[in-house]
Amino acid sequence: MGELIFLLFIFICVGFIYIAHKYFGKYEFYALVIIYTIISFLMSFKLVNVFGLDINPSIIFSSGILIILYYFINRYDIKEYKKLVMLISSTSIICGIYLLSNSFMVPSIYDKGSLLYKNVILDNLVILIVFPISLLITLILSGYSFKELKKEVKNKKIKIIVTIIGLMFIDTFIFIYFSYAFLISFDKAIVIAVQNYFVKSIIMIIYMFIINKILSVKKVK
Repeated sequence: MGELIFLLFIFICVGFIYIAHKYFGKYEFYALVIIYTIISFLMSFKLVNVFGLDINPSIIFSSGILIILYYFINRYDIKEYKKLVMLISSTSIICGIYLLSNSFMVPSIYDKGSLLYKNVILDNLVILIVFPISLLITLILSGYSFKELKKEVKNKKIKIIVTIIGLMFIDTFIFIYFSYAFLISFDKAIVIAVQNYFVKSIIMIIYMFIINKILSVKKVK
């Protein structure tokens, strides 16, 4: 994935959130968060070099999931927030089960694609297990933090940045570090985790300020 494609995915991620806010409602957001969860899960098996850094591309759409969570907390009641968390968690679990079950299907003699798919899944079982767990933990911590941020008025921008930096540290090191510590090595995993933490923190901070602008945009009825 080149730098241009990486930035394009970021634009697409934010763009669909804006469209869902302006022209649609919460049910379209439910559909969007399911899509983002599946895309993020599928991308989590890949490691790409962007701007000279080894980045897991799932951070683009997993950040989008957290921004939708922030949107729901600021726009809807607590019931909708809980529904969203349950939907994201169940989608990631179902997606993991589906990917794993497909890997055990016996391919035909000439089906090399299925064999490669099987190797990708079974060689990265730790990602298959850790991704849903880390996502759920991040959702719970983020939900609590975003609810507290909603009450803040003074120095809110600074508090948003500090909150994101803390949340991304936990999120990145649970998923990225532990996944690659088992897949590669502990010393290389820490380098990859730091790189992803740096990039995801920047992405999330940008997303947060954009979503606050989006929340002020009037919906088209």
